[in-house]
Amino acid sequence: MDLSNKELNRLVSSSNNILISGPSNPHLDVLASAIAWQFFLLKENKKVDLCFDGQISQYTFLPEKVEILQTLGNLNKFKIILDISKTKVKQLSYDMDKDNLTIDVVPEGGVFNAQDVTTDRGEYKYDLIITLGADDLESLGKVFSENRHFFYSRPIVNLDISVLNENFGQLNIIESSSTSLAEVSYNILSKNIDRDMATCLLAGMIMATNSFQSPKVTPSSLEIASQLIIKGAKREQIIEGLYRTKDIRTLKSWGKVLSRLQKQGSIISAHLNHDELENLPKDFADMVKDLILSTPGAQVAVIFYQLELGQTEAWVYSITNINAFDLVKDLRATGNRYLAKVIIDKDLITSQTKVIEILAKKLDIINSL
Repeated sequence: MDLSNKELNRLVSSSNNILISGPSNPHLDVLASAIAWQFFLLKENKKVDLCFDGQISQYTFLPEKVEILQTLGNLNKFKIILDISKTKVKQLSYDMDKDNLTIDVVPEGGVFNAQDVTTDRGEYKYDLIITLGADDLESLGKVFSENRHFFYSRPIVNLDISVLNENFGQLNIIESSSTSLAEVSYNILSKNIDRDMATCLLAGMIMATNSFQSPKVTPSSLEIASQLIIKGAKREQIIEGLYRTKDIRTLKSWGKVLSRLQKQGSIISAHLNHDELENLPKDFADMVKDLILSTPGAQVAVIFYQLELGQTEAWVYSITNINAFDLVKDLRATGNRYLAKVIIDKDLITSQTKVIEILAKKLDIINSL
């Protein structure tokens, strides 16, 4: 870790504009850790943007006024350079119509020639990328797919806790024994953590460990949580926001899901009816993850939903070291390692049997390694 920290310090100190990103539809551990990193880097007088593809859940206990981009837009400027060392500019104007931009330059005491004009694509806005909780660059969704050249031309610091990580960064900090990205982040940022950062990191740890009930929790994890509370983390607000703010409609909807819950080996599953889809809470994915963590022996959860007669959608959720997308990629899945979606052209019962059989075989192989 000492060598990694030295390289991290070198990369950060040599950068001015930093992008932080992670998997599409980021869960709380990713999101809260990203905000903590942003606050830390702002203290270092860096310009920092957060950008995530997909749905961004809102949490009342996270710091306010944190802007999260969902697209990078134009990353660089196209430059037109005119050599004025021999002839000066008297007047400059431009005109733009539907298809063309015309720039008019009036010289002063001379003429301009074509060889006086050059073009340059310009530098990218960011000179360093930090990814959190991403197995690979593809898991960043459109943030990566729409900006491939940019990601391949800038140094990447890759922080993760999954053994499935593909080590795609210039610097890879993969701590598979840690409970959460928040715990990894604390070990790096611990000397400069304020109250807001402490709240973010504690929230990430609480969510990732199901309130410290995960078997991955160690005495070191509990000590970190204690230090975060000492630094001012708003534990009560986190607990209130995560576990005590579900309205009656949400609880009833979740209760129906739980009433249909089945467990087959390390797979838990349930199905939704048409009228229940609209009432799902925004943090449904986090609730399912909690369900996996709190169910002994569970590694994967699947929620089935019949789109129409003869067509069913399956949402496959996983925990840290199981890649949901890889489990069902043969079924033309979309998504990432935490949540993958597939559509089966079969009725609900047949689809449940098919998907669970595929998952069981894949998990047997993974668990035998």
